[in-house]
Amino acid sequence: MKWYPYGHDFGNAEMGGVTVLSNGKNVARSIPTAFAKADTNAMRSLGVKTDQSNTHVIQFQGDAMAYAVGELALQQAVDVYHGRGDIQRYASKYSLRGLLTLASTLIPETEFGLYVVTGLPAETYIKNMNLRNTIKESLDGTHVFTMDGGKTWRRVTVEIATVVMEGSGALIAYGDKSVSRTTESAVIDIGGRTTDLYVARGQVPVSEYCKGKPIGVETATQMLMDIFENKYDRSLSLLEAREIMFAFASNNGSASYPDISVYGKTVSPYELERVAREAITQIGGEIVSFVASAWRQSDRDAVAASFKPVLNIGGGVYYFHNFLKQRIPHISRPDDPIHANPLGYCNLAGRLLMRKYQASSAKA
Repeated sequence: MKWYPYGHDFGNAEMGGVTVLSNGKNVARSIPTAFAKADTNAMRSLGVKTDQSNTHVIQFQGDAMAYAVGELALQQAVDVYHGRGDIQRYASKYSLRGLLTLASTLIPETEFGLYVVTGLPAETYIKNMNLRNTIKESLDGTHVFTMDGGKTWRRVTVEIATVVMEGSGALIAYGDKSVSRTTESAVIDIGGRTTDLYVARGQVPVSEYCKGKPIGVETATQMLMDIFENKYDRSLSLLEAREIMFAFASNNGSASYPDISVYGKTVSPYELERVAREAITQIGGEIVSFVASAWRQSDRDAVAASFKPVLNIGGGVYYFHNFLKQRIPHISRPDDPIHANPLGYCNLAGRLLMRKYQASSAKA
């Protein structure tokens, strides 16, 4: 059985995975953190093809119930599981479902092993030490499941190599290797529901500056929905609001604004952009204030000025990076901000897997 290093990022809005294939190429994928019980027979009768590359349904051997995952869950159910507010979700079967679903879309074999590094938000990592062991206990093991309604069964062995603090992955992947071990490096991770700050001196986290706040892209999305309803006396669906946000973030025009009508009259893309900008500007200001307070970023005492580098990662980069840039001019964003953490986790998992092989060879 072949083992793959794997970075698992179980965010509360998006979950991502990164691994390395046989050709040495990193592959990555993210989907919404959403799970819903799925009646596969009913879905087939309605014409929903559950064996397509863009639809995900997972069912463990011996379980009576299958689960739709990601976009399919959002399409099929009003009430989905996302685990927000529940720190035990990192050690739940939902985290395992997400890990196996994404790994199965990246790795072609039906039987393989995953040597996994995953992360926890800074404050959760610091305050809940026992959770790291619980994650290993909950996810470790050999799991048999199907992604295509029983046509093919997969057998995947999971071993959690270690659990690290979120942000450390980004520094592993994109940090400046030439900086001194005494230099403090920083990460601002803006996700769907949270903004997390991570600072490390060398490889050691500086807990004073590692903080989190429940604010992110979905906070702005909800504000957009509120502003729109107040202005037009018409509520947006979450799907419509997400499409508006995606279009706003798409500077290259790869995503267009959705067609939205109010009393039979279409709201222009210009108006949709203006509403989105208002919400994003408001939340962007709150994120900047949080960072300034946490890192004492005043004119007299700019702590962040000494951090090298300061990385901005997460899906929120596409909305809030320019606001942070005005306050922290030397902040930078990596090429793939969404997968920055799991890419670093995967790199670390690869190194740990190599050490494990070397130790086994030495004993032999």
